[in-house]
Amino acid sequence: MQGTIFSSKSSKIWLLAGIISVAIIIAIMSMPEVLEPLAKYIVKSMGPYWLLAVLIVGVIHGLKPDEHTWPITVSYGLMQRSVRGVIAAVSVFAGALTLVWTLMSALVGELMGLLNTSVLDPYVDIIVGLTMIGVAAYLVFGKHGDHHDVKTADYRLIWIHGLAAAFGGDFFIVLILTIAIVPMITAGLSFLVGFMFGFGSWLAQTIIVLAIYKGVVKSVGDWSVVAEAGRIALGILGLFMIGLGIYSFFTPSG
Repeated sequence: MQGTIFSSKSSKIWLLAGIISVAIIIAIMSMPEVLEPLAKYIVKSMGPYWLLAVLIVGVIHGLKPDEHTWPITVSYGLMQRSVRGVIAAVSVFAGALTLVWTLMSALVGELMGLLNTSVLDPYVDIIVGLTMIGVAAYLVFGKHGDHHDVKTADYRLIWIHGLAAAFGGDFFIVLILTIAIVPMITAGLSFLVGFMFGFGSWLAQTIIVLAIYKGVVKSVGDWSVVAEAGRIALGILGLFMIGLGIYSFFTPSG
């Protein structure tokens, strides 16, 4: 009887992890690169209200499925026992992103130079993928605290993951926006570009991840199954990110 119960629960976990992973991969791959032209348009249109403009762009970034937005933070969110834990997990990840973006926008504001960081994207994808697999492996095999025998995300690892992810994709948008806005403000305020971008992204991610978390937990009914599925999905998505990075090496950028 125990074997049957374990097998049934294990099947649910893998099925849910597969559904989550496929849905996220489809979301990431189906999203066109619209943020850069949209960001330029919003900032140009709003002129002196640049702080609000960057916040709006940040919210759009958080809504857009990417390798460092809700498709990743949802995996960490599903591992949490409570809504408070979900918010904490998203905040730690987005906080790491925001820290990097704030520091870089401050630096660019002082230097007013531009590095073509798009060449780093394949490397970042691979590093992020390896980080995700490492976190997932640690949560499966590592010896650490848990909630009622269900292992949950380690916030230190989420933080490291966020720092690595900060240099991917839309990191370039932060630099472009900083260079566009600095002529309108003093260089000392340029850090606000990265900060508001990250803050807006955090707001959007928190809303989406909470909605998915509540929906999935309510549908499945067993939080332990959801937590296990979130952990497995994190590993699957890590493999996907590595593959995406390798693919990028052989695909000429537009």
